[in-house]
Amino acid sequence: MTVSDSSSLVAFDADAAVAALREMTDNSIHLCVEYDTEEFNTLYADETTLALYGSERDMIDHFEEVLSYVHVDFMEKDLFEDVFRAAGEVRAFVTYMDNVTLVRVLVGQEGLFFTVSPGTDVTELVEAAEDVIES
Repeated sequence: MTVSDSSSLVAFDADAAVAALREMTDNSIHLCVEYDTEEFNTLYADETTLALYGSERDMIDHFEEVLSYVHVDFMEKDLFEDVFRAAGEVRAFVTYMDNVTLVRVLVGQEGLFFTVSPGTDVTELVEAAEDVIES
């Protein structure tokens, strides 16, 4: 079983971004979530992700807990842009963990969060998501 929902939260075309990400990888995308400073919407969750939770409700409850920290993404974005002015705009954050890589693509005060298997070329995925978002 997987979860699949349409974008309803962000101004950019998150559905097209998710489709591009999933098309580029063979079972490497595990989760895609659109978010802003107040809300989130799960666009895709694979069987691997769902298996981590007792139910879809448990997964959503966990995501609500994570959302309480999402303001850090935007604060960190502002901090890096202020401190490293000549480096340009912060576009994404990547967190490498033992069993998963977490990616957050930021567009203003909105974002697309996705997880991939370790070893996946995340630069290629971020660029693909940005291409869709910017078109």
